[in-house]
Amino acid sequence: MKRYQIIIMPSAREGLLAIGEYIALDNPVRAIIFVDEITSSLEKTLSIFPFSGKISQELDLGEEIRVWSHANYNSYYRILDDKQIVEVLFIFNASRDVGSLITSL
Repeated sequence: MKRYQIIIMPSAREGLLAIGEYIALDNPVRAIIFVDEITSSLEKTLSIFPFSGKISQELDLGEEIRVWSHANYNSYYRILDDKQIVEVLFIFNASRDVGSLITSL
């Protein structure tokens, strides 16, 4: 079985940091655990089943972008199939307007 390498890009790391900081305002321990849960979910699922996320209808970046959800957070990623790599591009709260967030980066 092919395994894909998961690469969390700097913009996605910023998203994880923002999520952790927000949760830490109420519960610092839970913040660490939750960020670990998101990254573990990405690693465990997308490394084996990279095409399991749905194709994002919210983003038009000129290539196929998929979305993987964990709790109330969406991870947007692209698959570099020839290299067996999944690049996680962005991680946001699912209630946010992704299009406007991307243009502000």
